[in-house]
Amino acid sequence: MKQRARDQWSGILFALPFVIVWSVFTLWPVISGFIISLHNWDPLRGSEYIGFENYKYLFTSERFWNAFFNTFEFALIMIPLTLIFGLLFAFFLYFSKSKAKGFVEGALFFPYLLNVSIISLVWKWLFDPDFGLINESLKMIGISNAPQFLNHPVWVIPAIAFASAWWLMGYRMTIFRAALESQPVEIVEAAIIDGANKWQIMFKILFPLIRPQFLFAMVLTIISGFNVLGQVMIMTEGGPGRSSEVLALYLYREAFSYFRMGRAAAIGFILFVIIFIFTLIAMRYMGNENKG
Repeated sequence: MKQRARDQWSGILFALPFVIVWSVFTLWPVISGFIISLHNWDPLRGSEYIGFENYKYLFTSERFWNAFFNTFEFALIMIPLTLIFGLLFAFFLYFSKSKAKGFVEGALFFPYLLNVSIISLVWKWLFDPDFGLINESLKMIGISNAPQFLNHPVWVIPAIAFASAWWLMGYRMTIFRAALESQPVEIVEAAIIDGANKWQIMFKILFPLIRPQFLFAMVLTIISGFNVLGQVMIMTEGGPGRSSEVLALYLYREAFSYFRMGRAAAIGFILFVIIFIFTLIAMRYMGNENKG
């Protein structure tokens, strides 16, 4: 019993530094943000407690729901694109025997090394309707009336989501590549001898083995998807109109353009709850799959 108690205390002591850092830099900001969201917050002239008035305002605001659905549209396009293409490129490089696969891997990962402002400016130029490479390429293949992607209310969110997926895909690909390379080669060799094709090896054998790494990449991508801000600010500033205004941009404007910190904190807390719920769903689903 004494040994067991010593082991438990040792575990607690080892975990304590992380718990303290996590509490100070993660847990307390969330709690503090929620407290601010319940106030008409003004630290200079005194904050007034108003209960859930900020939340009531947001849930009856057309602008909030517009930003809410824009955020979901962006996340629903960007998250699958990033994960699926990251996974497919990882499988492609895993099976490739080409000498150029190191170059291809580097080229796919390179965008992730760039700052969000550089990525956003590059794609803004690419989508430019007057001299952008994308519209010019579409004209060359006979599509002369291609939409002005960043100036069209329907196409603007998919265009930003595509650019974001291109930026983030390379890092996810390296996570999957590292996971694939750590698997025993004998498993794949045995599957080939048994007559399995590459698709069966990829999705019936290798994918279940790298599911924990896929879950990690999925959680990262969910957080990136719902927290999108920099790309939208630089590429469209939320336009045309408010057709690409997302929750993080709405939060930023409430806080730093209108100085309504309480309302901005309420948007931030709602964003936290959304990310928390989707992360729990992903972890529960993928965790159960791992147990299976």
